[in-house]
Amino acid sequence: MVNIPKEALEMLDNPTCSKEKPITWVSTVNEDGTPHMAPVCVVKAVEEDKLLIAVTYIMRTAENIKRGSKVAVGAAKYYDGFMVKGTGEIIDTGPLFEDVKKRVQERFKLTAKAALIVKVEEVYSHKPKSGKKKIA
Repeated sequence: MVNIPKEALEMLDNPTCSKEKPITWVSTVNEDGTPHMAPVCVVKAVEEDKLLIAVTYIMRTAENIKRGSKVAVGAAKYYDGFMVKGTGEIIDTGPLFEDVKKRVQERFKLTAKAALIVKVEEVYSHKPKSGKKKIA
């Protein structure tokens, strides 16, 4: 695991699904090898090397992760962006799941079906001058 740099955390962390923050996307690989990408909203930094993401509508993403797919999470705002790559775990019990469930209920009056924990292994900057530069 690697720690997520502060500037990447500031962009990715959106625990209340604020419209002021960029949309975050989660990418996985389908069983047939094709890519799958879905937008997510409730994203919370957990410790310095993990992201917690609500699973409300992203059921294919959850199934891909349960099958062992690696995960990439990215967000960008005009010429500034970050991508993290890592391993995902789907949980539906425990304090982290209860935290996500509460946030989704308060923000959308919906029920989160599960939560995705992304254990970050790599972090990339997507700024024009850096290209796709590994920063952690």
